[in-house]
Amino acid sequence: MNLRQLEILRAVVRTRSTIAAAQDLGMSQPAVSNAIKNAESSVGFLLFERVNKRLIPTQEAQILLAEAEPLFLMQEMVNQTAVHLKNGSKGRMRIVATSELSESLLPQAIARFVHDHAGVEVSVETQRLDNLLEYVETGIADVGFAMEPHPRPTLNYIPLATLDMVCACHTESELSALPFVTPTDLNGHALINARTSSRISNLIEGAFRRSHAAYSPSIDVRFMNVAGYFVEEKLGVTIMDELTASSRRYSNLASVAFKPTVQVTVSAIVSSERMQQRLTRSMIKHAREEIKRRLKRPGQALD
Repeated sequence: MNLRQLEILRAVVRTRSTIAAAQDLGMSQPAVSNAIKNAESSVGFLLFERVNKRLIPTQEAQILLAEAEPLFLMQEMVNQTAVHLKNGSKGRMRIVATSELSESLLPQAIARFVHDHAGVEVSVETQRLDNLLEYVETGIADVGFAMEPHPRPTLNYIPLATLDMVCACHTESELSALPFVTPTDLNGHALINARTSSRISNLIEGAFRRSHAAYSPSIDVRFMNVAGYFVEEKLGVTIMDELTASSRRYSNLASVAFKPTVQVTVSAIVSSERMQQRLTRSMIKHAREEIKRRLKRPGQALD
């Protein structure tokens, strides 16, 4: 007997009627009767006795249904899992991000995601940019988040927002009172360089060259968010993106507009060889919405 025949047998045993069973199963009454006859032919014994126009299951039929009950339970579990997957309430979300975005963007974006997808397992890896791209490329991660990533033909880059670079200084610095800061304003101030593996460092150096100012950092760190902590210790100033500068982790950091304007793009990164899953699309949507909320400037987040 196949699973469908067992389902029909179960329905007829429960209702004691092929007509009622047909209604429950969304079948015609003749189709139910034929299915029972075919099942009896298949197993070689009667499944029902006809008593006063009622169908009484035989002992053999009852034994069969008792043995088949785990199959029905498993089927219900599979169906329920399918519903959870459809609703986005079951599965896993593997995320990789650079240090800056792991701190400034992901906590809030993931909080939004988890609120909508309770029950989904979430894992987050913080990696430098080159490793991040390899994680997404090889399928270790479902989605990556980075600023100004180098292009790779096996990856798709989904722009989320255009960010301005700002001058990050201590709240007690005289620079914090300026409407904007230029490279020449930074003469006499220790400069902290964030040696990222993206194009950001080159863009900052280019802005200094256009202003005919020397770019001579006195402190070199790996990540922009780390540079922010050095600023809070009054070790100098740094040029960082506005999203990183807006992190809640800072308490004594002032963000001042930087001229000439330098802009960077923050992107979600997915494999070009694998279809985006529902959960991945949802995570990207929540990241975009969080950036839009944080920037509070219409048009800056990219839809």
